[in-house]
Amino acid sequence: MAITDILNAMSAKHVLVVTDSCYSGALTRAVNTELDPGMSEKTRMKWLRVIAKARSRYVLTSGGVKPVLDDSGNGHSMFANALIDVLNESKGILEGSKLFREVKSRVSARAEELNVDQSPQYAQLKRTGHEFGEFLLVGQR
Repeated sequence: MAITDILNAMSAKHVLVVTDSCYSGALTRAVNTELDPGMSEKTRMKWLRVIAKARSRYVLTSGGVKPVLDDSGNGHSMFANALIDVLNESKGILEGSKLFREVKSRVSARAEELNVDQSPQYAQLKRTGHEFGEFLLVGQR
C-alpha cells in the first residue's frame, strides 16, 4: 500500500508526515504555500482560523534525493536534533512552514560545519486530498 493510499483513507483533517531517511525528498515534488511572515498578529490569527478548516497534507523530510547523515554523535540525526530543538522551543501556534524554515536553517548550518550537502524539504503531498492551507502545531502555553 502506498503512502498516498494511507493518507487518503485517513479521516484526520491535518496530517504532517515527517521522514528522516535517505532520498526522502522524492516526496516533496509539489508547490508550497506559506503565511506572509510580515503580517500583523491579528491578521495572522484570522488567517490561521481560515486555513485550519481546510484539509492539509504535508511532508517534512530530512533531505532531498540523496543520502543524509543518520547520526550526529548523540544517537539522533542532525535533522532529528534540529526538529526536537525547534519543537521544544516553540510556544503557541507554529505553522509547518515556520517549523521547516527553523529546522532547515539549523540543519544547513550544521551540514556546512561538517562539509556535507543536506537540505530538508517541505511540501504539500500530491494526490492525498490536500485542499489548501497550512499544517498547524499548537504548543503548550
